Amino acid sequence: MAIELTANNFIDLLLRGANLGILLLIIAHLALRPNYDALVVTGLFFCVTGMIEIVLNAPSILELLHDETLLLLSFQQIHFISMWWFVRALFDDHFCLRPRCLWPVGVSAPLVLAVSMVPFDVIWAFKMALVALNAGLLIHVIYKAISSRAGDLVDARRAFSLALAFTVPPFMLLVFAVNLMGVRGPLNTTFCLVCGVVYFLLALVFSFWLTRLKGELFERNSHGSNSMASSNAEMSSADRLELERVVKAVDGGLYLEPGLTIGGLADVLQVPEHRLRKLINRGLGYRNFAAFINDYRIAEAKRRLSDPELAREQIIQHAFSLGYASLAPFNRAFRERVGVSPTEYREEALGGVTTH
Repeated sequence: MAIELTANNFIDLLLRGANLGILLLIIAHLALRPNYDALVVTGLFFCVTGMIEIVLNAPSILELLHDETLLLLSFQQIHFISMWWFVRALFDDHFCLRPRCLWPVGVSAPLVLAVSMVPFDVIWAFKMALVALNAGLLIHVIYKAISSRAGDLVDARRAFSLALAFTVPPFMLLVFAVNLMGVRGPLNTTFCLVCGVVYFLLALVFSFWLTRLKGELFERNSHGSNSMASSNAEMSSADRLELERVVKAVDGGLYLEPGLTIGGLADVLQVPEHRLRKLINRGLGYRNFAAFINDYRIAEAKRRLSDPELAREQIIQHAFSLGYASLAPFNRAFRERVGVSPTEYREEALGGVTTH
């Protein structure tokens, strides 16, 4: 089958080749990471599905697969969901792939199947449902980026979070929606070319940013070291003195303050917020302010739950007195650090007391 090589086709071919090369570079960067955690796994899956989608949407391949709507649409949807996983893992140090993360796959599978099989006069309803689902995932990504940015102590990640959330996911949703509207119909060649240019520029910027981070983004030690010995060696004397003042103030009871934020702590200590972020991040090894405060709170919770004098106090009372707004975040933070729920921990701790 002969394919006419027009100027648009030639530019499209160059862009697809460049995008494949960039994605291969990112894959190599991720594959060389020492630990294959959720961030690396979701990043690899996102890049691989992106490469498959680039190949499948090439004009020559589309001509061969013009009747394979299910195949094309399935990979587009999987790529969008993989983007949701990757961005969540990028900005949430505690994110891991659990069965509950698979719900978009379960919801979208019957919709994709319906779009490829139902009569043309009712297909629009399933198309709109798919777009609505992906729009919901997009909103969730933006919400996560904004909410996690407030307590993020990693400057590189803070600077990039909003830029990423408001460019790549919305662009992917636009392309997905336009491609979906073109199911069983031709797509505009100029639009495809423009999308190729934008996708190339986004991939180029992301890969440049990724490769210049020198591993800072992918360091997963979110709980800090609670030891200033090694990190203090790279800090000035003024920074070390100020960090000691921060630790002393927090250890003195500030961590019990309900709704304490990095900005609130900066106001109390009269330290510029940007400097306080760097002190806690570089001096203590924490990547997130919530992890810093939660370590103090959970340590105190363990002490209280092990105290026989407080055996009758309800768990929710402990949560409120430790500065949590409700029981759920306390239970979640406690389980993440201790491995069991507060109730289980107290039963085990007080059970040891009664046997003696």
